[in-house]
Amino acid sequence: MVEQFTHLIIVLNAILLVVLITGIRWWQRKHGKVTEKALALILTGYFSFSSIITSLPLIKINFQVAVVVNLIFLLVFWGIGYPWIRWLYRQFNSSKQ
Repeated sequence: MVEQFTHLIIVLNAILLVVLITGIRWWQRKHGKVTEKALALILTGYFSFSSIITSLPLIKINFQVAVVVNLIFLLVFWGIGYPWIRWLYRQFNSSKQ
């Protein structure tokens, strides 16, 4: 049962990512460029949400381990992931000379 729930969560997260990317593309066409900070916040927020939701079955098994794992993931996503996404944005959107 827990395995089926985990698979369902992973599939829903993948669908959410596709919807998120489609929404960002639509926003760019409709309103212009998405800023560096906005894109980094959106993607880091998505990955944070995705990791927390995916670890829900672990909370039922061992709450303390789930909290520690989630905190580690959040620290990695926001400490390393956020600056890295901003750096990637600048690499792809810098003016070529």
